[in-house]
Amino acid sequence: MRIAYLLLVFVYFVQSSFGQELVEVKFGDVSKKDLLVKSYPIDTNANAVELYEKGDVSFVPNNNGFFALQYNIFKRIHILKKAGYNMANVEVPLYNYNGADEICDNVKAVTYNLENSQVVESKMDNKSVFLEKIDFHNQVKKFTLPNVKEGSIIEYKYTITSDFLGAIAHWSFQSFKVPKLWSEYNLNDLIFLII
Repeated sequence: MRIAYLLLVFVYFVQSSFGQELVEVKFGDVSKKDLLVKSYPIDTNANAVELYEKGDVSFVPNNNGFFALQYNIFKRIHILKKAGYNMANVEVPLYNYNGADEICDNVKAVTYNLENSQVVESKMDNKSVFLEKIDFHNQVKKFTLPNVKEGSIIEYKYTITSDFLGAIAHWSFQSFKVPKLWSEYNLNDLIFLII
């Protein structure tokens, strides 16, 4: 019990000491000013820049009378050059084994462009989302955002529900493909799993 208490105090101390002021970005809140940006100081030659990335992980009840991990993912990316168009092709790997599954749903994706000085939204049709089986245990949920051009801002969100409680998905706060301005990963209520 003493070790659990010390771990809890340590986690609180680390969170309090190194916490940043959180940035709150709302899905759909893309302005003309955002779309007018042509480059970013983090990398002035970047093909695309991930403006915002957030993952929230928490416990939810599953269909087996136990718990599953739920990942809510939200990303906003500015496509600056044609070489960055590939960022609009999204692949979400999923795993299943021995009756335990990972499921991806609640997919929502929008492309924003500046046309005649107005922000124009192109919403992805749900028919554009499909599941590709890779092998007996692996599959990939795929979708492509519509109407992507140089200067487009794309954003998408989805939910993964996973029965694999012992394997929290990894998170990359920076990428070799494109620079990230903000990356946030919240492990909600997971301290109880440790204790």
